[in-house]
Amino acid sequence: MEDVLLTKAGKAMPFDRLMGAFVYSAVDNNVTFRAIKDYFKADSSLKSEETVPFSSERKWSAVKFDNFSVVAGAPECISGAEMPEQIIKAFKSGKRVIAVGIAYAPVSAQEPLPEVHLLAYIVIADTIRKDAVKTLRYFQREGVALKLISGDNSAAVSALASKAGFPGAERYIDMSRINDDAQMEEAAMEYSVFGRATPQQKQKLIQVMQRQGRSVAMAGDGVNDLLALREADCSIAVAEGSDAARQVAQVVLLNSDFSALPEVLKQGRRVVNNITRAAGVFFVKTIYSVMLSLVCVLLNIPFPLMPIQIALIDLIIEGYPAFFMSFEPDWRKVSGEFLKDVIYRALPNAISILVCFLVLLISSWNTFYVEDQLRTLFYMVVGTVGIQAVFKAAWPLNKLRTFLCVTMTAGFYAAVILFHSLLHTAVPSANTMLIFALMVPLSFLIERSADAVLRKRAGT
Repeated sequence: MEDVLLTKAGKAMPFDRLMGAFVYSAVDNNVTFRAIKDYFKADSSLKSEETVPFSSERKWSAVKFDNFSVVAGAPECISGAEMPEQIIKAFKSGKRVIAVGIAYAPVSAQEPLPEVHLLAYIVIADTIRKDAVKTLRYFQREGVALKLISGDNSAAVSALASKAGFPGAERYIDMSRINDDAQMEEAAMEYSVFGRATPQQKQKLIQVMQRQGRSVAMAGDGVNDLLALREADCSIAVAEGSDAARQVAQVVLLNSDFSALPEVLKQGRRVVNNITRAAGVFFVKTIYSVMLSLVCVLLNIPFPLMPIQIALIDLIIEGYPAFFMSFEPDWRKVSGEFLKDVIYRALPNAISILVCFLVLLISSWNTFYVEDQLRTLFYMVVGTVGIQAVFKAAWPLNKLRTFLCVTMTAGFYAAVILFHSLLHTAVPSANTMLIFALMVPLSFLIERSADAVLRKRAGT
């Protein structure tokens, strides 16, 4: 490399020493700067007077020395002229290109760049992680729409994305050409790769996708990603990224390895699916308690269940199987709305309990609250309908779910008999068991009918 003329008086310095002085004084800490710093040996022979840190909006950084400034950044911003053919080829092959120049006029972050004398282009080759292709294919199979938003040259980002197997890598756009929200809306739908995007444009792209009804997860590592990370439904940062990105992100990849994201998605789906399944059982008690309370208030009669009786149902029928089933793997795609799905799961069982209560109440109006066998019968019906809800949530059965359902069922009926005095119930008589045998299919028929009606109404 030839010497670089530093002043109009004729003072010169080798380019590698000039870059050494630049990396020694610059305050940037992004991936590109670290790569340059690793290549050029830091040199403290020149004393810097001022630094202008890199900005994703300006796309350049500078260090001011005695009577000149070294400027480094995107070639489009530094050279201002048509780039050489070999640099264009470098972009198209997926290389990252940094232009370095020297300015003799003052350089300020608040003002446009003065005339910059181009010195050199620095070409950086990004390495593709070995698991990148596998990770991208997984998300594509799972129906995740992938978007690549970068501040780098759009052609370079597209070429690199293509090498990594990024779906739709050939559909790219230079975001510096986007001027209004209408163009932003259209670009978000049409393109998969976005180059030369500013932090504000990244944020707007997230907002556009959310307005389209999508849940958006954003992965980033630098301060230029902060606005988008804050806007995303799920924000992901890497440990090697900036401190600010790690503070904002909801998930931090400690090994800085994006191949962990499929497992993150799986665990998220497991939690949501298992909570939805368990909540469908827990909501049965909530809904039928409200229904029975309203009936009791309207008819001015006591509530038919005691706290100790409900506590047994909470323990054996709801808590015990739900606790163990919550650890099961469930990688199914999350669909629907949580609250709506849970209510639709629980409402048929709650309706079944309400109807059974009304049937028993009407058939024995004068004796329901004084006859121990009738109260025991209703309590067993409530427990049975709760057991039906657990079987419905556990379907299709496997070894673990079968074990939980069998032990839950046996445990409940055994507790009704063994702890009847504690539960304020009676040991079921032969007549009670006969009526119970008739009430069980009735409760099941009511539950299935209510479920069918709700499903038809929901269109599922």
